[in-house]
Amino acid sequence: MGIPFKLPDVGEGVAEAEVIRWLVKEGEKVSADQPVVEVQTDKAVVELPSPTAGEVEMIRWREGDTVPVGEVLLEIRQSEDGKTEAAATAEAVDRPPSNNLSEAKRKRRRRVLAAPSTRRLARNLAVDLHQVTGTGAKGQVTKEDVRRVAAALAESRGEVSSASHLIPKPVKPPVPSPPPLTGSGTEEKSGGQAEAFSDEPLSRTRRVIAERLLFSVTRKPHATHFDELNVEGLARWQARLKAQASKREPRIGYLPILLKAIAASLKWHPKLNAHFDEEKQQVRRFNPVSLGVAVDTAEGLLVPVLREADQKSIRQIAAELKELTHLAREGRLAPEQMKGSTFTVSNTGSLGGRFATPIIHPPEVAILALHPVEQRPVVEDGQLTAGWRMNVSLSFDHRVLDGADAIRFTQTLATFLTDPGNLFLELS
Repeated sequence: MGIPFKLPDVGEGVAEAEVIRWLVKEGEKVSADQPVVEVQTDKAVVELPSPTAGEVEMIRWREGDTVPVGEVLLEIRQSEDGKTEAAATAEAVDRPPSNNLSEAKRKRRRRVLAAPSTRRLARNLAVDLHQVTGTGAKGQVTKEDVRRVAAALAESRGEVSSASHLIPKPVKPPVPSPPPLTGSGTEEKSGGQAEAFSDEPLSRTRRVIAERLLFSVTRKPHATHFDELNVEGLARWQARLKAQASKREPRIGYLPILLKAIAASLKWHPKLNAHFDEEKQQVRRFNPVSLGVAVDTAEGLLVPVLREADQKSIRQIAAELKELTHLAREGRLAPEQMKGSTFTVSNTGSLGGRFATPIIHPPEVAILALHPVEQRPVVEDGQLTAGWRMNVSLSFDHRVLDGADAIRFTQTLATFLTDPGNLFLELS
């Protein structure tokens, strides 16, 4: 029997993971620390390395299976003389590739950029992602790329009719209408009428989101405070930054400035920068402010963490936020990049909406939703004029906080946004 490689605990509170893609096959030689499998645990896709060098003797699970932590993923057999054949193979790999190394093997070593949902589609359509040219950002393979290759393969086998629905056809700009509730678009009833609905199981990411939100709303007594903030100073200052920015500098939008102002406000109101321990019934307040920032992705909301945001400049926040957002949308966030938040921010500004009732991210005690910064008619000194305003929605755990705490927090935030000079004082 080979050496068993068990699914490790790759994240706090993780009990299972889904096998996304095997990077090796049975009988293949591997070196120590060589990535052998991609798994999705909670909301992150993680590559797991081989614990030793040797030959893959048995793979216990198929792609798409959900594996409990501690179960054996695969077994690796070592050679009797102590120096495995896989180690020799690893040494050969370190040298320039020989002419007899097939193109397929070289491509297998290259990690393909693709979202988990795209990988599942490729498996369902029997498409090798290494044979697909990605048209997404930084060469990422999209679902359209997979469908295009699947259609081409089917056509080459003479299956044009069954694959024709996979190729997107050019159409005139459509009038917005509800999408049809059908499966692949090819299934019909015996009379020729399309099915009226289709069943789709929740993805692993959506299941995790569902479980956490259900726990939060059933265990935490939510209350939500709504407020409209005067953001005249924020709007004017951001416009000046935009005008003065050089082509070499990354553009700083509203969100990095807002995150810095939120971090400064939490230093004034530490009751909100806390966790609540359900079992011990006690509150743990934190000195550093680590902000979880909800990111909208194809797989659902992911929440990467800006650690110690109170200690970072606005430029540092902007650069780190850009990188975390990119990783989240590519499905490449590491588990540790989604741990340790003390307060969560949900930015709905790009989508619109005036009000929300965001659900608290356990074990935190509050979450703030930011709505669009926009000009509105306002009355100042008895005169109707245009002013820059932004709505915020603050949900809080009523066991730990009261409405007065929420109001004082948003009022402090407003002082920083009405006049950013107040924020500069906090940075000195």
